Amino acid sequence: MTEKQWLKSANAEAMNEFYGERHTERKARLLMLASCLRHPNELQAEPIRAMVDLLIAHYADPRKPDEPFSGRNLAAPYRKLERFASSVDSGLSRGVAFGMVAAAEPVTTMKRLEEGFRYLVFSCLHDVAYGVQGGKHKRESKVQAALVREILGNPFRPVTLDPAWLTENVVLLARQMYETEDFSHTPILADALQDAGCENVDVLKHCRDETLTHVRGCWVLDLILSGVIARETPPKPKRKSSPRPRKAKA
Repeated sequence: MTEKQWLKSANAEAMNEFYGERHTERKARLLMLASCLRHPNELQAEPIRAMVDLLIAHYADPRKPDEPFSGRNLAAPYRKLERFASSVDSGLSRGVAFGMVAAAEPVTTMKRLEEGFRYLVFSCLHDVAYGVQGGKHKRESKVQAALVREILGNPFRPVTLDPAWLTENVVLLARQMYETEDFSHTPILADALQDAGCENVDVLKHCRDETLTHVRGCWVLDLILSGVIARETPPKPKRKSSPRPRKAKA
């Protein structure tokens, strides 16, 4: 896949295949979650709603450590979600339910089945898209492709954060949008970034493009907030090596 194809693609599954195992756990799960959250009417069942809340609590905030999605408190809700998904006959409800199963698969299960995030993302995107009735899966995949770009950005042109961009105004706007999920201020964020000296066309265009749908995991917001983490996290002290004991003279 070329850069031009990535930017224009309407095939989310092909984009995921190209991206491969470069997925981080947090980005992969937020992408799968965003694909399911597009269909709020299909998320009302308690097993799905409970898992959505667990995923959001675990991965939504980029200021928290990206710990593996696993643990004893997850096993029971995950089994309940699996049983619910298997009980749904067909259609979008079944697609979203199994999409959530992929999004929430515990790391322990992944290791046992030897699955990677490329496979899980494919499963989620495919299940949700083909759950859409009336042969509209291509239209759904096109929307998913936009979500892939929203969360992963452009892998052909990665952006390096300039610490000078992290002005008080930029950080405040980024945090407010993440906490409230109100992304209507992204054009204002672009102005604040430009005032801070940002001239990166991809960053500014992404913030100012009013045709885009922004979600948690937005690559620009994550870039900013990950920079805040790096700035606020004190460096780990270097461990002093213990002097080697001298050999006693004979």
